[in-house]
Amino acid sequence: MIKKYLLLTSCLLTQFLVYGQKKYEELTKEDYLKDFDVLVDVIKQQHPNPYRFISEQDFNSSVKKLRSELEKDASYSKFLLSNPLPLIKDAHSGLSTDLMVFEDFSKTATFFPFSTVVFNEKVFVNQFNKYIPAGAIIEKVNGKSAKELLDNIRISSDGLIDVVNAKDFSLYVSLMYNGIEEYRIEYRENLEDDELKEITVNSVNYARSYYNSQKSIFPIDLISYSYGIFGQEINSETYVLTIKTFGFSEEYAYHKLSTFFEQLQSKGVKNLIIDIRGNGGGLLSNIPLYYSFISKDKMFKNTYRYATKVLDIKVRENLVDSNGRQFSEMDIKNMDNFMYQRYDEVEGEDYYYGNNRLDESYVENYPRDRKAFDGKVYLLIDNNTVSAATYFASLFKENDRGVIVGQETRTCSNFTTASWFINYKLPNTQTIVDLPRSEVFFNDKIEKSKGCRGVIPDYQITEDQFYEGLLEMEDPELKFVLKLIQKESELIGSVKK
Repeated sequence: MIKKYLLLTSCLLTQFLVYGQKKYEELTKEDYLKDFDVLVDVIKQQHPNPYRFISEQDFNSSVKKLRSELEKDASYSKFLLSNPLPLIKDAHSGLSTDLMVFEDFSKTATFFPFSTVVFNEKVFVNQFNKYIPAGAIIEKVNGKSAKELLDNIRISSDGLIDVVNAKDFSLYVSLMYNGIEEYRIEYRENLEDDELKEITVNSVNYARSYYNSQKSIFPIDLISYSYGIFGQEINSETYVLTIKTFGFSEEYAYHKLSTFFEQLQSKGVKNLIIDIRGNGGGLLSNIPLYYSFISKDKMFKNTYRYATKVLDIKVRENLVDSNGRQFSEMDIKNMDNFMYQRYDEVEGEDYYYGNNRLDESYVENYPRDRKAFDGKVYLLIDNNTVSAATYFASLFKENDRGVIVGQETRTCSNFTTASWFINYKLPNTQTIVDLPRSEVFFNDKIEKSKGCRGVIPDYQITEDQFYEGLLEMEDPELKFVLKLIQKESELIGSVKK
């Protein structure tokens, strides 16, 4: 997977500038192929369980095909599109582009001229512009159907989870047609219109593409991305708590949550909507803290178990820390010692299992917080709810805490690979490979079957509800929940009469 927002916000990446490294214009066919081979080797040797969802034979066959395609069109955009990581079906494995290389690439690259959003395998124009109506449905681009283009977009998700709504159509089509001067787009103006219209629009540069992404209609709630945790009143009986990351420290998270839930208690709020759409996860050990504020029970089970098939560092070359610094032999030895001390081998098993030293802050029987909310709770999830956020949704569903609305999560409901990560810098493109080091199984169950599903919502909005929200610039899932609350309130009122 090329990480979400990566190419549109690469200026936010912090990597050390390596003097003497190859510039973008100096990269050759051999450089791209060598980095591809290094990446494949890293996946095979260092991922904690690369063949959980794909056989080694099928992986090798698919890799061979990708490499052949890259050899025919050895370019930076094709290198990114040839990323083999999505093949292993692990949402936590991804690539991060090098700042300097991408900056040079973006100066000559061309981009798709509109911001788009995908819903139910349809591509909708997601911004107001002077060419195509907002909400128009794109049917073809340069003669290829939108369905065909979507099928060629490979992004990482766990197992067989279908996450078509998480696909960034504009970004990937830009890579597919890199360097093209214009796009021939066939579209329908709205869902009811069967007439196909055609327009030819010039491609745009990186600056305009970034501008378009910032002017998109969805997502509606942008302020929460700035705050991370943001609560707001809908009406006197209903509040929304939006959590865009679980990566805050326990101290900060508790301060924010206790202040918010104290307010709910003092105002007698009856309904709480928790929004974790687009939440990329964070600290798994902090998830029970968040859930403790809505738990019905005085104690609830918080159980998970670590396991890996790869205990030590097998690929030592190109290993770097989060700042891009090359690891020394002592660094590698310390990483190995960390794993040896915290994972135990079990006779007859091909897994190493985490022991008590692995998570000293682990609390199995977690207490309900004294400021916990007793009212009705509704949870919003989507295809970009991943990692620790999926564990929160899993706790919510297992404890039957309330109604879940949205889309299936992109990571499994019973396990995740979110623990800590190992990073490699590919020697020529300077691309960073992010790999997890362990699997984490929820509810203390080691699930070895190859199937997995994310957390499944109780309700999903219809295409018409989505489209109405897009045109009216309203959050369709939030609007759906508010109607549910209204119906329940009316039903209670009629019963009392």
